[in-house]
Amino acid sequence: MQLRQFLYLASLIKAGHVSERLFFQELARNQWASPEEVRVAQDEALRRLLLHAYDQVPYYRQIIDEVGGREAIASSDPRDVVKNFPLLTKQLIREHWEDIKSRDLASRKWYYNTSGGSTGEPIRLVQDEIFSQWGFAVKNLFDSWTGYSIGMPKVILWGSERDLLVGKETWRIRLGRWLRNEYWLNAFRMTEAHMRAYVEIINKVRPVQILSYVESIYDLSRFVEREGLTVYSPKAIMTSAGTLYPDMRRAIERVFNAPVFNRYGSREVGDIACECSAHEGLHVCPLTHYVEILREDGTPAGPGETGEVVVTSLVNYSMPLIRYRIGDMAAWSERPCSCGRAWPLLKAVVGRVTDIFVTKNRTRVHGEYFTHLVYFRDWIQKFQFIQEDYDFIRLLVVPSCEFEKAKEMVAREHQDLQDKIRIVMGENCRLEIKLVEDIPPSASGKYRYTISKVVTNV
Repeated sequence: MQLRQFLYLASLIKAGHVSERLFFQELARNQWASPEEVRVAQDEALRRLLLHAYDQVPYYRQIIDEVGGREAIASSDPRDVVKNFPLLTKQLIREHWEDIKSRDLASRKWYYNTSGGSTGEPIRLVQDEIFSQWGFAVKNLFDSWTGYSIGMPKVILWGSERDLLVGKETWRIRLGRWLRNEYWLNAFRMTEAHMRAYVEIINKVRPVQILSYVESIYDLSRFVEREGLTVYSPKAIMTSAGTLYPDMRRAIERVFNAPVFNRYGSREVGDIACECSAHEGLHVCPLTHYVEILREDGTPAGPGETGEVVVTSLVNYSMPLIRYRIGDMAAWSERPCSCGRAWPLLKAVVGRVTDIFVTKNRTRVHGEYFTHLVYFRDWIQKFQFIQEDYDFIRLLVVPSCEFEKAKEMVAREHQDLQDKIRIVMGENCRLEIKLVEDIPPSASGKYRYTISKVVTNV
């Protein structure tokens, strides 16, 4: 392990990635700074970004001129300046593509990326080497909270079509994974035969950490429990790319006998927040992200109040995303974390904006209400609620039994499910249950339990 760590660090230095270690050291120091020091550091990062946006990004220069110009950035609280910015949507990025790119791109080592596509057509983004190096530093810090460091054995159960082609990787990718002691498993291949093989690999590798999509490790946990298999207990499991519901956390921790650390981020802005060993919420990294949680009217949500997440990436100067509507719902914690870190603390990330169902009178019903409806209905192996219209919900079900038996269960329980849905959606809401062979994840690998086609504001 020590040899791999040495070789990996040497490869970073040779490739000119020394900044990753420097950024990591800066993050490691800042995590124990006082609340005042954290605030100052974040404000300085935000002010630097705004000054760059004014000087180099035409789209933002026009906005900043309307709120006081460069002088306002230099003399005012940068948060007061930013709160007057319009929210940035995917549609605005498409419409102003050229004007949102920085004019100094020629001096940067930049590349294209895309959004995950969970809410529809992905958008193309420009990111750069500095953004990438900050991203690696953040990942390394979050990993350190779980007891893992580079070179320790790690299993990664991942499946993004854009990120993973197991068995077809280039030699550079294979070498990098060997140096990092990583073993990749394809979350898009989760048949019983594949899952049995994954358990064997985990038992052989004996990983310190398993990193996985929430749904994938949850599916694997249920399979292990159902089949009565023995699986190695890592020091920690890191979940990402999905909503981690309490029932899912309990099942994963029970089967693997290891704590779950939930991590939150996206392709657009990188990793934003993660749980520490206290598991009292997710710490937002203040040196790389400025996060707001807003009510429907655009005002800041209070502690414990669920609102829409709006993110400003503080480290991507190639295409600054300022007040970007990431499409998620979350709430701030009502109290600081007992670990002693003063970083902003999310109580929970509760799902996508489009996980929220809407009634005809505009009442919002969180999707978790619907996930609870299928608890203890053992004939349902996998499900997805889709709000097609205000008064029409479709429930897709992958049954855990034969289809003929499942049809009997649909006939028996349809009315009960519809009655419970009508309690929150209105007495005219109709439920249709459709049995299917499978419910595939999105192209990003994320699995959606609830999808509202009525919510179209993201």
